Amino acid sequence: MKLSPRPLYLQIAAVVLALSFGARTYAETPREAMAHAYYLLKAANSDYGGHRVNAMKELQEAGKALDLRLKGDASKGERQWKSDKQLEEARRLLREARDKLERQDRDRVAAHVDQAIKEIDRALKVN
Repeated sequence: MKLSPRPLYLQIAAVVLALSFGARTYAETPREAMAHAYYLLKAANSDYGGHRVNAMKELQEAGKALDLRLKGDASKGERQWKSDKQLEEARRLLREARDKLERQDRDRVAAHVDQAIKEIDRALKVN
């Protein structure tokens, strides 16, 4: 008795379909991206002429307006290049979050997020 190849194709298609549902990429919400950016800024090693702290303060103000709890524990002994990369990633996250925020949230916090991005840009010019 010879089996038809059709059931095998259907089985493969069913497995591929099932696996595709589990392989979705997780995208952070704008609020999660802001919290992630805050953590990266806090974990960065250098002071960056005070601009890193100023960016964190702007994010804290934005967080208050959105009822976000921003936190993060700074790590010790980090290399400067890693710190710079963290600031660059924080800047990227904030740009994306600003663009994805709902209108009413964006209206309340855009100035703080934009100022935080400017502070990160200034910080990266220091080192």
